[in-house]
Amino acid sequence: MTRDEVVAARTRAWSAEQRRTLAELVADLRPSPHHLGDALDWLEDVGARDGVHPASVLAAPALQAARATRGAPPDRWKRWKAALRRLRYPRLAAREQAFAAAVKALDLGRRVAIAPPADFEGGTVTITIQASTPAELAAALEGLERCRCDGDLAWLFALVDE
Repeated sequence: MTRDEVVAARTRAWSAEQRRTLAELVADLRPSPHHLGDALDWLEDVGARDGVHPASVLAAPALQAARATRGAPPDRWKRWKAALRRLRYPRLAAREQAFAAAVKALDLGRRVAIAPPADFEGGTVTITIQASTPAELAAALEGLERCRCDGDLAWLFALVDE
């Protein structure tokens, strides 16, 4: 199914102006039909949750800002879809932001990366250490141990388990 066919099939009940707004977005950002279908699902979900028409969601400031960014259409589509995902899953987005802020606050340096599980499912935190020398490894491990003793790592795991 082409993008135009997806738009036609999924927006039959939309007004001509609403379809035109979506068509402009699609022409501007050129998503694949599959990604467009996902976005339409999320627009419908947000609209149903908020009690508005899915096309009204397109006017959200976060989506407008993401669309207005510079770059190639695929990059702009990724940013736009990420903004829509944050609208669709606000609690998940808040957990992701809290986790990122907590990791940053640990101040473990660029050689230690801490990542939550994908979509915060599975409860496993991934810690990656990059070291070029035994001393760099020791410093990274000491920093992690300090954070463990202070209870800061426990906070990260608590964010994952919510």
